Amino acid sequence: MPDIMEYLLRLALAAVCGGAIGLEREIRLKEAGVRTHLIVCFASCMMMLVSKYGFYDMLEFAAAHSYDTMKLDPSRIAAGLVTAIGFLGAGTIFARNRVVTGLTTAAGLWATVGIGMTLGAGMYLISLFGTGFIVVVQAILHRDHVLVGHVAAVVSVQLSGEPDALERFQQTLEGLGLKPSGCKYERKEDGVSATLHFDHLPCPAGELGRLLAPLMAEPYIKSLHW
Repeated sequence: MPDIMEYLLRLALAAVCGGAIGLEREIRLKEAGVRTHLIVCFASCMMMLVSKYGFYDMLEFAAAHSYDTMKLDPSRIAAGLVTAIGFLGAGTIFARNRVVTGLTTAAGLWATVGIGMTLGAGMYLISLFGTGFIVVVQAILHRDHVLVGHVAAVVSVQLSGEPDALERFQQTLEGLGLKPSGCKYERKEDGVSATLHFDHLPCPAGELGRLLAPLMAEPYIKSLHW
């Protein structure tokens, strides 16, 4: 059975590993950052320590009092951790305008629990490898990466009531090389509201404002947001 310094080492490593995963999320301005991942990893490591070593006194008590049976299941707390993290992961997932965000962050939180559990179990190499793997995957294979294509987007535009405003808008989009995968137009008292869905953009998400800037120079466009 490890001593108290071994326990503290595992908890400290859990905080470092969780913080490393959360740092990448925070740099990318995601909902769950350093604090969330650090706490999740630290707490799961602590619970794993309790699950694995917290009931040795019960076995000693049973042996001292000559109890015939004393059954313990060290895996019960660990199994509960895997399902309990679901509520926290669900809180990072958002759906707006037919676009779902936060799935990677939720998966990262779930994986962070695994890092904390393996550290609590004393599986150092697996924990460090898992931390590095998760950080690299989240940092490199994001949706703006060249390997997976640029991010999709939903663009909402408010057009004026001019008779040819919609036709001119469509021509401007073609001139910019933008081909929406779906369009929704709604006529209102003060003009036309358009919602455009793009499955693939010719630029990263951070450059979308520069790409759409020419639209704001058009007099028939009243507002534009994405």
